[in-house]
Amino acid sequence: MNAVFSATSKYMDESGLHNMTVGTVFHHVSTYFGTDQESYSNHIGIIRRIIGYENNIQRDYAGISFYHVNGEQIEIAHNYIRTLRQSIADLSSTATTEDDLEEIREKVGAALYTIQEFYSNTNWIELMENKIYEDFGQDDVTLVDIANEQDNTCADCGFIEGITICDNNIRGDKLTSGYKSGQDVTKPIRTGFLGKCSHGSPDDDSRFSTAAGGIYKGRSIVDEAPHSSLHGAASDAAMDATEYFLIGQGRGLLSLIGAEAFRDVFGLRTREDVVKTSLTFVIDVTGSMGDDIKAVIAATQNIVNEAKDSDFVPENYILVTFSDPESLTTGRMTTNPQTMITWLQNIAVNGGGDCAEYAMSGMLKGIEMSNEKSKIYLCTDADAKDEDKQGDVMAGLIAKQLTPVFLLTGQCSRRRRKRNSGGAEEFELQKSFQNEKSSRGQRVKRSSLLVFQKIAEETGGRVYETKVAELEAIVEKEIQDTFPSSNVFVTRLIFPTNSKPNENISVPVDNHIETLKIEITTVSAESEFSLLYPNGSDVMFSSNIEQKNILGGKLTISILNPSSGAWILTRKTSKAWIVNVTAQSPMDFSTSLLAPSSDGNSYFLVGNPIMGFNYSVVVDIQNANHNLTCDYALLFDDTWNQVAEIPLTKMAVQGISSCIGPYVPFNKSSFVQISGTDELGNTYLRTRMFSILPTSVRLRVLPVLGDLRLNEGTNISFSLTNTGDSTAEFIITISDGDTTIDVQTGFLQAGQIYEAVVMVTTDSLKSVVLRFSVSLKNYTGVVQSETRRFSVTDTRTADCSVLEYPRTCPVESLNTYNCSKYIWTGLVEVSSSTIRLSEIIVSSEEIVLEHMNLTLANFSLPISVRGSCCVQSVLISILDKDGHFSQCRFELSNQALAIVEMITTPALVEPKAELVIVNWMMIGIVVASVIAGIILIAVLAVLIYKTKFNKNNSATSVSYTKEKL
Repeated sequence: MNAVFSATSKYMDESGLHNMTVGTVFHHVSTYFGTDQESYSNHIGIIRRIIGYENNIQRDYAGISFYHVNGEQIEIAHNYIRTLRQSIADLSSTATTEDDLEEIREKVGAALYTIQEFYSNTNWIELMENKIYEDFGQDDVTLVDIANEQDNTCADCGFIEGITICDNNIRGDKLTSGYKSGQDVTKPIRTGFLGKCSHGSPDDDSRFSTAAGGIYKGRSIVDEAPHSSLHGAASDAAMDATEYFLIGQGRGLLSLIGAEAFRDVFGLRTREDVVKTSLTFVIDVTGSMGDDIKAVIAATQNIVNEAKDSDFVPENYILVTFSDPESLTTGRMTTNPQTMITWLQNIAVNGGGDCAEYAMSGMLKGIEMSNEKSKIYLCTDADAKDEDKQGDVMAGLIAKQLTPVFLLTGQCSRRRRKRNSGGAEEFELQKSFQNEKSSRGQRVKRSSLLVFQKIAEETGGRVYETKVAELEAIVEKEIQDTFPSSNVFVTRLIFPTNSKPNENISVPVDNHIETLKIEITTVSAESEFSLLYPNGSDVMFSSNIEQKNILGGKLTISILNPSSGAWILTRKTSKAWIVNVTAQSPMDFSTSLLAPSSDGNSYFLVGNPIMGFNYSVVVDIQNANHNLTCDYALLFDDTWNQVAEIPLTKMAVQGISSCIGPYVPFNKSSFVQISGTDELGNTYLRTRMFSILPTSVRLRVLPVLGDLRLNEGTNISFSLTNTGDSTAEFIITISDGDTTIDVQTGFLQAGQIYEAVVMVTTDSLKSVVLRFSVSLKNYTGVVQSETRRFSVTDTRTADCSVLEYPRTCPVESLNTYNCSKYIWTGLVEVSSSTIRLSEIIVSSEEIVLEHMNLTLANFSLPISVRGSCCVQSVLISILDKDGHFSQCRFELSNQALAIVEMITTPALVEPKAELVIVNWMMIGIVVASVIAGIILIAVLAVLIYKTKFNKNNSATSVSYTKEKL
């Protein structure tokens, strides 16, 4: 995380996004965002998600060598990063939505994982120290000399007092990487003490075969990484390489996609741009719209009141109204938010009657009046009568980079005719909707909505088909997302009816609070409360910086620049109170969950946690001094009952105040509250929504190797595991956002796993986003969900398909004495539009490929593959001239190949000394030739004492061969 944060920080530093000239780049980031804690939180959240995508590669593709640059798959890894860079460039040129940006972030995370692994898993550091390999993953470069399949790249490591010593085990000066057991390219068998390098981590069984040991540098402990002494150098190089990949002069992503796209991808935006925009409403004022307008007024008024002390408000407010006839379309603009609210309150609804209205004319007026890069909110309960102007609306929106948000509370197809008292026909709007999900912003495709849907798709807008009752919440959320104040939620306190009066309530105010706000329900008179300063004196509310207001049974208190310390609020009544404490403050936090994995790493949790399992809560605090402490995180349910208390420990993350604590979930929670002390020793509280629904089922969507292929079906595998102790009845829904693709149902006994597939066929090169949702009987809503993005590749690029799998090797063949007697065959087909300029790479020199002359191939080519059971895993790759590649895999056995011949390991040596190799045959010759005698026997005894033998009975083999096409 430090590497990405450092790189983006340096970009802001070098690009002049702020005026700071002193302090660290991390301090500059905090200064850049200032009081805009929402944008700062978004930036940190994006970096967290990118790191999560890195971790997903490690988890999902643990068995695929090239992702980790293992098994000498260096050229494939290089081209993998090249294709990711090209994909990022293509996506950034057309990105219009947050989903598009998130797909870019996912690819950035994937590329960074492989780049960083390069320095831990290859011998680059041993060859070049901490210098980075700038050409790795770049176009139009020639890679340094890479070891071929015949090269022995390592020697057996030495041992001293049971400790493996691998400091000088690398042989030669060619670039190589270690082989790791369990991955798709297995280590070739060698006799003696020279062979291919192993990875060498504790979970790598190949470290016991020649050459024994390994070259891994990803950990700082020798028992976990044979080259742990170089961990610091590898880590530094990985950080420098991350920075180079992102902002390297002329070659980083910054140069590849441009500054504006780079800022969007990493969330390097404050509300400075927003305050130059307009808040524009285009409202249908025909007779049926009265309730809709009331909801818009209420939401807008809430936003204006909340943001009035904030720097982040629109430059102007625009109200456009339209009716029937078209000539009634009008527009007004003001810079005063209260004036906007007055205009909304004074709207008179009338006219209409034939259902469809002049929505497009209203949109064109709003486009004309709005500042660039603004959002336009259109609210109507009818279809567009003037949909012939749809093209003009889209052109205007695109030209000014405006984003439409369509709030639809009805449509003509839902109005039924009725007779009025005079017998005339009227239209009555029916406000019931079958698709309840639409109120959450789901795009809908119905014939009467197509005009709005088409505009939204072309401009990155949204369509809400909702009920009037839900309109206020939608409008408020939409405007908050665009014009957030720097309000933070401090705490909430609930006092039931008849609870003890004259109760003192402590309200902590820390050094970062600029305005304190307290709202209390069911207060009707000033005699029912009092407020004390931290020094114990009464707050008199005698100046403009201290205000109180009682309206409609709600008390609102606002204190500008409050002094730090514990303020005392006294409740002088037995009436029920709900106290909400908020503040204007640049300091806020975000929270995420980490799930442990069997590989010893932790991953950001996707979906809900499993009840009773171990997790970690991670808290990132924005705009906090490094002397700030974090003590506890408390979890509350939706009725504000505490359900968990989590002790927090501060983590050493450069530039970010982060804390972590252990968490075992059992109960549903809706809020998280953190506490600690600020840099001056004052207690602080911050609260956020944090919805957790512990469940007994675990959803897993399995990764797909490579991209989806255009116009070809691909099976996406997934599983559902019941970790509970009772039977679960489930419903799994798979959708692409607009359409439900598949629904699968069933029962799972305790401990049972449900495994299934869903087939996806693509008809365009647009990425596919699938959402898997799990519901359980007797549970409300979705208990697990996971979203997966899949890129789509043209079928003309490199592809490898298995036509015929070989039979698996029998148990009796799994040793070096018998394996060559067992021959297997398989059949694959490779294809590419540039197949004559492509390259085929097979993972072992012992594998025979038979195919026609490639100069005669036009597009596809069948290849017969033959080998013996001495090679248990085979990888065949096609690499085209543009760096696109595809791989086919044969797994002949999942058991280790036993070595019949006894192989010895080196004698005990001091570190960095030459290894002494003595085997049984040599000892036999010496013993047969010596004269029996006490002196010679003593010498032989000393030699035997100093010799250490190690019988290795588990080794597998695959080497790396290339065949030019």
